[in-house]
Amino acid sequence: MEGVGLRALDYAAVTERVALRVARLEGSGDAERAYTLAAETFREELAGMPVGGRVALLREQHVDEQGRARPLKKKEGDPHTLRAGDVVGSGEVRVDLAVEPVEGLSLLVKGQQGAISAVAAAPEGTMLRTPDMYMSKLIVGPRARGHIDIDAPAAENVEAIAAALGRRASEITVVVLDRDRHRELIDEIRRTGARIHMRPEGDLTPSIAVGLRDSDVHAVIGIGGAPEGVLAAAVVKCLGGEIQARMWPVNRAQVERLREYGLGDPERKLTTDDLIRGDDVVFAATGLTSGETLEGVRYFRGGGRTHTVVMSTRPRMIRFVDTIHALEPDAGLQGFQR
Repeated sequence: MEGVGLRALDYAAVTERVALRVARLEGSGDAERAYTLAAETFREELAGMPVGGRVALLREQHVDEQGRARPLKKKEGDPHTLRAGDVVGSGEVRVDLAVEPVEGLSLLVKGQQGAISAVAAAPEGTMLRTPDMYMSKLIVGPRARGHIDIDAPAAENVEAIAAALGRRASEITVVVLDRDRHRELIDEIRRTGARIHMRPEGDLTPSIAVGLRDSDVHAVIGIGGAPEGVLAAAVVKCLGGEIQARMWPVNRAQVERLREYGLGDPERKLTTDDLIRGDDVVFAATGLTSGETLEGVRYFRGGGRTHTVVMSTRPRMIRFVDTIHALEPDAGLQGFQR
């Protein structure tokens, strides 16, 4: 069977086309419209892929810290909008797909930095299926792999990461989402002397940075979305890092949902290989608004320019793709920007 890694650039083309459409809504203030457009575009583009893909994970709702859910789509049940469980494409290669139509949705519609569109693929049946709920995560790059333990206090992990990197704790930076649920975590990390980058939204984007050598980000710690946790697992599989995780239900109904998904023990520690089994993975992400690793979409008369990262394990590679797209026949007649 042909590995999903052999089609890495096909997945990059999908996120680029999503970005070209959705980034026009930067600063629009309309989160539902942006998410719906992204999900519709993903469905259209994935339908043309030469694989048979099952959407194993997809962020479809916003869940607050009390467990209250709000749908992100404008049109529930619309057959044109991508949904978890959908089967797309027509090829013989069967894959699981984890889709993030827009990470940093509020960042995009407020015109702020760090919004991306992303997708990961792995052979069918290898991605952990979870409800769309919270997950506690600890993510590091290759040099700190094997030195972390999500069961240990955050301060111990910070010291262990610093030691693995040959640094003092005060010489590393930890990303934490700026949420009330992280107040004690932030205080504990501060006591180690480590620097903290508190992000308003999105822990997948810094997960990419963590795996890159000479990055200014050295760990991601805290509670975020479960679909993004599986996407982060795809990233660390490609870049050689490590993720440890644990589901984080906020009410009894979510505990029951976990049981329905075969996750009877919500306290179970999840490793990288629990989240995605095997070593055949592809990940692609395109910037919507500029951030730490990716530039946002830049439009010109009749076209646009995208910045994408695509990585895979077969072959093991990471590629940054800077692409100019002529979207109208006369685009570029006066020359393309450098």
